[in-house]
Amino acid sequence: MNSVWALLASIALIRTTLYNYLPEKLRLYISARFEEWTRRFNTDETMVFKDYQSSKMNQLFQAANLYLGESLPTISIPRVTVEKTENVRNLTFSMEKNTEMIDVYENIPMKWKYFSDYSQGMSKHEIRWYELSFHKEYKSLVTNCYLPYILERANKIKERNRVVQLHTAAHDFWTPKPVIIQHPMTFETLAMDGNLKKELVEDLDRFMNSKEYYQQIGKVWKRGYLLYGPPGTGKSSLIAAMANHLNFDIYNLNLSAVSSDFVLQNLLLSTANRSILVIEDIDCSIKLQNRESGIEQPIKYQQQNKVTLSGLLNFFDGILSCCGEGKILVATTNYKDRIDRALLRAGRMDMHIYLTYCTFSAFKQLALRYLEISDHSLFHHIEKLLPKVKVSPAEVAGELMKTRDPKASTEGLIKHLEEKLIADGNSEVSPKHHSSLSQTSNCQVHKSSISLPLACNGASMDNVKSPGPKPDVSVKSKLTADGEGDNNFEKTDLVRDRSSRHNILQVIEDMEKELLSYKEAIIALQKKSCGTLNKLAGIKATI
Repeated sequence: MNSVWALLASIALIRTTLYNYLPEKLRLYISARFEEWTRRFNTDETMVFKDYQSSKMNQLFQAANLYLGESLPTISIPRVTVEKTENVRNLTFSMEKNTEMIDVYENIPMKWKYFSDYSQGMSKHEIRWYELSFHKEYKSLVTNCYLPYILERANKIKERNRVVQLHTAAHDFWTPKPVIIQHPMTFETLAMDGNLKKELVEDLDRFMNSKEYYQQIGKVWKRGYLLYGPPGTGKSSLIAAMANHLNFDIYNLNLSAVSSDFVLQNLLLSTANRSILVIEDIDCSIKLQNRESGIEQPIKYQQQNKVTLSGLLNFFDGILSCCGEGKILVATTNYKDRIDRALLRAGRMDMHIYLTYCTFSAFKQLALRYLEISDHSLFHHIEKLLPKVKVSPAEVAGELMKTRDPKASTEGLIKHLEEKLIADGNSEVSPKHHSSLSQTSNCQVHKSSISLPLACNGASMDNVKSPGPKPDVSVKSKLTADGEGDNNFEKTDLVRDRSSRHNILQVIEDMEKELLSYKEAIIALQKKSCGTLNKLAGIKATI
């Protein structure tokens, strides 16, 4: 034991002597030769990944952090750091300082060590790094296969773990603090034509899996979609479903808030890869003239325009649009014909999606989602009414949400559709269906089938403007020339249920009262119209 201590003391003395009396260059030369000599007996190779390289974040360090963190919950390790922030979906795991773990790649052990220290000097900051050790015969495999594999896996983990955020532009820049989007809309819950939805999802998935194909054919990896159709048909909901499906951030751009074409280009350059850039109501946000319309734009609009059509065209597929990858551009409009055709061509708007009013296919999806039914005896009435009524999917969903009882909900929707049908001036409502509804609901009195643009039933007539067009009186029972109703008005249907004859008589009396009230309203309107005409004649005579 004493001899060992004596040997160590001798080595320390020699080391001190060499350090004090030998020149620095000679010491470095001896140290390098000694390390080279000892390396011959060492079979391991070590790579170091620092967190920052030349004041820039090292992508390999970030990738190793994500890649190793995914494996930490499944292996035995004494200490693990766990955290959860609002910008990620799941828990994040990382190694503790001065710990190590073994990762196996193609049956080859890869030893990872994590270190942390603080820099020396006035401004101390933390320095972090990973050390990867492996047998030196696998150096080529690690460089050409293992490290690219880590980068690819880390990108997938990052995309899967991040939350969807909304970015808006203010003062010519994207806001520094985006808002986390917690919109629950997905393609599973979106009320949309089934075939169109399937086509869109397949197009999105095909685009996401075609990065190498785009590079092969020499095209920029980006895609453009135009959503057009009447207001309230689900264009914004579709954008939310696209963002949740792809897990992409949304950059919402209002062209009227952009000061110039130059600022528009900078906003495009500062959007992140794999994101959705949305321009809503592109025909309304700025006054862009459709050059094929033949209508000259007023001079005042030409002077007020900050973003030009040329700048917008370059924004869509100019040289600056090549910066970045995996970007999706979505533009919405209510009037496709108002947009210049140059903006609509392939390469700018690759897919045009027409969102119309609620169809029977969309209704069945809503019924399955809200009422948990796929069929009902009243569905055929709705199928006949929907093509005649302009009603949005959101409006139909609102009616279905009023009650969870399938029968009451569908009856309420039918009633709502018939009221809209009558309000739109279409009286093609099946009398038989009205009778069947009355029977199933114990002869409940529905709103009158007479539609007048007047305030009746006790309402004041002062607000009626005269002179004006004659009131549009549409009666469900077709009136004859002498004012008497058709004797066959639902007669055959009403007498079927003799047990409810008293209720039927009450319904008829109520309808008679309502008809009398409308008659009085018409007489009052005629009197007021005559008075107004006399006044106008007097004014005309004085002129």
